[in-house]
Amino acid sequence: MRLLFNIIFFTILSVGLVGFWILFLNLWKPKKKWPAWIGYILIIGGWLATVVYYMMYQADLFGTQYYPLMNLFRTESYGFLMGLFLAIPVFILLGILYWIVNKIFDKTPEENRTGRRAFFRTAATLVPLATVGGSSYAAFAGQHEIVVTHESFGYTNLPEGLKNYKIVQLSDIHIGPCIDLDDFDEILKMVLIEKPNRVVITGDLIDRLDWLPQVCERLTTFTKQIPDGVDYILGNHEYHHDVNKVLDELKMNTPMNVLVNSNIQIMGGRQPVYIAGVAYDNKREKEERERFMEKALSGIPDYAFVILLAHHPEFFEEAIERNIPLTLSGHTHGGQIVLFGMPMVPIGTPYVKGRYVEKNSVCYVNNGSGHWFPIRINCPREITVITFFDGVA
Repeated sequence: MRLLFNIIFFTILSVGLVGFWILFLNLWKPKKKWPAWIGYILIIGGWLATVVYYMMYQADLFGTQYYPLMNLFRTESYGFLMGLFLAIPVFILLGILYWIVNKIFDKTPEENRTGRRAFFRTAATLVPLATVGGSSYAAFAGQHEIVVTHESFGYTNLPEGLKNYKIVQLSDIHIGPCIDLDDFDEILKMVLIEKPNRVVITGDLIDRLDWLPQVCERLTTFTKQIPDGVDYILGNHEYHHDVNKVLDELKMNTPMNVLVNSNIQIMGGRQPVYIAGVAYDNKREKEERERFMEKALSGIPDYAFVILLAHHPEFFEEAIERNIPLTLSGHTHGGQIVLFGMPMVPIGTPYVKGRYVEKNSVCYVNNGSGHWFPIRINCPREITVITFFDGVA
């Protein structure tokens, strides 16, 4: 699966980079194209070599004097690449317009044609400057902006122990190429400021397994500072790497509750409170979700108050069928790029970001406390602080 993804990614990347330059030269129309091609290949080759070097040796570079500069280079590389791809459809439209104008005014005097060529040359220069500049800013802002969202959830049948109980949700941290150990430390500090009773991590914790030991050390120290501990479930990215290694390390080397299609009771009384966690291994069939849900809810009495942790918000459909009061999810990154209230990145689910209410069930979809792709618009990284109260909001 990962090999296939890499092949598809590098194929699209290669086609995009070549297509951009062909379209650029078509509008710029230099007298000799081969020097432009040589220069472009040298620049792109140097850029790609630096990116690959960073990706391969990020863990070794971390903490060195060169690392901050390489980090900035990494972030702006996403902006650069996104800007080039955004320029392609504009170039296509300009190329079609150029062809139409030449067909209509094919007998225009040479001096008028020169002015027309100058106009399209200018456009060919300004378009990538605008798209790369805008994408670079979006990448920088998306990498550094993180918000703390406070959400209150009211229930008429709320167990006594949950009144004013505070849970912080982290999701999709993706410790790796974009979110490093320093970023993770900052996230954990922000959580501790909120003084939660409990913390839940709803999947996609780590992408760079080189840092798994350091992550475990940090989570051990962090968990000891949370009164009722930390609960963790798997996301699809753990399956992209080595899910067994991740599970073994987290179970053996941290005091977190690792829930793999299982549950724990966190409060007793007449209406006990359980936290159930389902895994997400990229299979989206309902039969698979049903199977995971049955395992996760096994042994929980019907009269219990259940908080479901599900990386993919599609599990909300099963939660509604079972009258589960609250589901906490992530995975979507909130749509990543949101314009006019609509996500520009295909999500494939109606549950994109924020709160959803269906019948007796509520789902909250976290934007992601991190990401593996830094370009965000109207959708910053998020830490969610959840407080329960008796009554209906």
